[in-house]
Amino acid sequence: MKKALILSSVLLMALPLCLATPAFSQSSPNPENAEQRREKFTEQLNLTESQQAQWQEIKQSSRDRMLTILTPEQQAQIQDNFQQGQGRKNWRSLNLTDDQKEQIRAIREETRQQVQAILTPEQQQVLEEMKSNRRSNR
Repeated sequence: MKKALILSSVLLMALPLCLATPAFSQSSPNPENAEQRREKFTEQLNLTESQQAQWQEIKQSSRDRMLTILTPEQQAQIQDNFQQGQGRKNWRSLNLTDDQKEQIRAIREETRQQVQAILTPEQQQVLEEMKSNRRSNR
């Protein structure tokens, strides 16, 4: 349960970056930082090439599914917020309906389970430590 919570938290932190469409992510304020964070995450977890490919597939599927839940106006708002450097505030500002919130929760849970399934127990432990370190730096 604790591992699930940690992985879910990490995914939720990364999710706003994952929701960017290709053109959108190219226009982000600092795409190099996003790439550097992804590489650091991959390196710290010591993900294999296969795991990296699986992770990318899971992330893309989740992103695509979440975007279909949003109205065109909400999608435009995400783009605007991200371009203004407010990536993590995206979801709070969308005024999601209860139905949208529930659908997004379900996608996030499924995504969390899929990612956890590709990690070894050792990688899950490293992920837990990363989360713990992040909490202590706040």
